[in-house]
Amino acid sequence: MALETGDLWASCADGNMLVIERKTPSDLLASIGDNRLFLQAGKMRERSPWCYLVLTGWLTPSHDGKTIVNGRVTGWQWVSVQGALLTVQELGVHVLSCDHDNAYAKTVHQLAARERTERVLPPVNTARVMSPGEQILHGLPGIGLERAQRLLEEFTPANSLAWLTWLGTVGQVAGIGDGIKANVRKALGLRDGETLTLWSDEAMKYAQRAKENHNGNGNGSAAAAVESNHLADHHGGGAGNEGQPALWGEYRSAGRGDYGQRV
Repeated sequence: MALETGDLWASCADGNMLVIERKTPSDLLASIGDNRLFLQAGKMRERSPWCYLVLTGWLTPSHDGKTIVNGRVTGWQWVSVQGALLTVQELGVHVLSCDHDNAYAKTVHQLAARERTERVLPPVNTARVMSPGEQILHGLPGIGLERAQRLLEEFTPANSLAWLTWLGTVGQVAGIGDGIKANVRKALGLRDGETLTLWSDEAMKYAQRAKENHNGNGNGSAAAAVESNHLADHHGGGAGNEGQPALWGEYRSAGRGDYGQRV
């Protein structure tokens, strides 16, 4: 009965099945040329994790980089043949040679007698699941996991996202400048003049009072300065020129008096 793949299947004492493809050097070159070798390797690997290509003879390189088979120089480049054999191994089929046809049976017995187990190497670093904040930030253009972690050392996830939409801030975090922020803004679909800002009910109340003071007394009025200072003291920022509050009081204090500045 013809086997569906390989030239020999060997059942081992440990319960493993070996699938072996036997080739002479000349047959090997022919199977590389018509792409048959790689199809055979793929089918073998589907049948067993323990697959072998056994060459009954040797390939050697010539001084000018050609491949010698049975004392005859072929037209095959040595590097091309070695590359094909590497591909076979990368497909999961091990490659080995025996001296001649008469050594084939002995080679099969040696393969069958080997103790084989699948070896799993533990990872060098323990896997760590990203926090929800890291998941949100690290996918933004130019941020990545390291910069996301640095941002979260300074701000909450929401504040970090808002800060990434502000151009021309006084301080920078984790080497993030306006170039990266411009890409983040583009990814978020923000238009010129648009930013993300966090508002609380209390901040909106102070902002409205500051805006009323501003409308009633003009820029720089004492009342507006008082409201701005109060908001900066207690909520991290005064009202902006149009009544918009500055952000993240508990993290960084906004400027006072002149309606609060983002930092």
